Amino acid sequence: MRLALIAPWVVRPPIIGGLQIRFYQLQCLLARLAGAQGLAIWDLRDGGPVSLERAPLSDPQRPELAAFVPPRGVRALGLRLCHLWPGYVASSLANQRRRLLDWLRQEQISHVVLVHPYASELAPALKRRGLRVFIDCHNVESELALQLAELAGSPREAEEARLRHLVFRRRERRCFPAADEVWLPSEEDVCRQRQVCGPSAAVHWRVIPNALDLRQYEPPRASTSGELAAEESFDIVYPAEFGYGPNVEAAAFLSGRILPAVRRRCPQARLVLVGRDRYGLVSCLRREPEVVVTDTVPDVRPYLARAAVVPVPLRHGSGTRYKILEALALERAVVTTPRGAEGLALRDGEHALIRELEDFEEAIVTLLRDQRLAHQLGRNGRRLVEERYSWEALEPQLRAALAAHNGLGQQGQSGAC
Repeated sequence: MRLALIAPWVVRPPIIGGLQIRFYQLQCLLARLAGAQGLAIWDLRDGGPVSLERAPLSDPQRPELAAFVPPRGVRALGLRLCHLWPGYVASSLANQRRRLLDWLRQEQISHVVLVHPYASELAPALKRRGLRVFIDCHNVESELALQLAELAGSPREAEEARLRHLVFRRRERRCFPAADEVWLPSEEDVCRQRQVCGPSAAVHWRVIPNALDLRQYEPPRASTSGELAAEESFDIVYPAEFGYGPNVEAAAFLSGRILPAVRRRCPQARLVLVGRDRYGLVSCLRREPEVVVTDTVPDVRPYLARAAVVPVPLRHGSGTRYKILEALALERAVVTTPRGAEGLALRDGEHALIRELEDFEEAIVTLLRDQRLAHQLGRNGRRLVEERYSWEALEPQLRAALAAHNGLGQQGQSGAC
C-alpha cells in the first residue's frame, strides 16, 4: 500500500481550532500507518507535495484555504436557480488538478485520503484510475452551511451560506458514492450525511472519531501542599476559533447572560475567551477584569489547565467538539448542551454536566463551589478520553479502514444509525 493525503494545508503547531486538530490527527496517524514507504502529502494551499520533515511552521496570520468562494453576479444567480454552476470547482483545485493527478501516478499511489470539502471532488476521477479512495469529513458540511445561514449577520452572508449549502450538497451526493469509504466523526453525523445523500445512495460509511495525542495533554500536577493549582482559580474558560458563527454566539451568550448571573453568586468568577478572533467578532465583549479576550495564543493548554469550568453552550454545529476532549484530557470540569455533547460518549454527572442553556448558570455555580465534584468529573473525563478518544484508541480503527480495501474488492463496514 502506498498512501497519499490530499489536505488543505500541512499543520504544524501552533494549532488553532478543531479543524486544524483534525488535519493534524490525520497527517500524523496516517504517517504512522504508512510505515517504511512513507506518507505522500499534497498541500493544496501551497499547490504541491510537502514533506512532514521539512514542512514550515504554521503561521497564524497566514490566510487559510477557502473551501468555497462565493460567486458574484450572474454566476451567483445561476448557482441559485440551477443548484449548481456548470463546471464549478473548488478554488482549492484551481490550476493544480492536472499536476496533482500526475503526481499521484508518479508516486505510484494506491490509497488516497481526501479532505472534504477541499478535495472530495477528485473522488470520481481517482476511482476511474483504479485507486482506493477515502473521504474524511470534519462536519456534515452541507447541513452546517444551512445552520450558518441562520446565524448570518447580513442578508449577503446568509445568501452565501445557502449557496455553499447547494454546492456542498451536490458535491456530497455526486462524490461520496464514488469513494470506497466516507469517514465522519460520529454515528449522529453518519445519520445526517446519509439523509443528505439519500437512503438509496451506495455509500460506505465509517466512524473515525476525533482524538487527541495524550502525550501533549498532561493534567495539572498537585502542588507541595497537595492541592491542585486550579483550585484557586475561578476562571470560566471558553476556547474557540472565533471566526466561526456558533462559537461567536456561544461567547456572546456566556458574556451577556451567564457571567453576570454567576458573578452575583461567585464574585471572583471571570470569563476567559481564548482563541483567534480574526474578524474582531468577540473583541467587543472584553470587559477587564471580568471578561478577558486573548485573541491568538501560542498554546491554549495553559489556559485550559487553569480553568475551573469549561462551558460549551453550543446550539449549532456538527462533528464532535475538540474543545470538550481537550478540557477532559486535562481533567477539567465541562458543562455543555445536549447538542455540544452529541457524538461523544459523555454521561451526565459522570464525565460532564449536560444542561440546556437556561440551566447553565446553576451548573457553572455548582462546579465553582463544589471542587470535589469538578475534580471527579475531570478525572472520569480523562479516563474516557484515554479509552475512546486517544490516538492509541484511534490508530487500530484507521488501520482497519485502510486494510478493508486492500485491492481485493472488499468493502468497508457501513455506519449504523
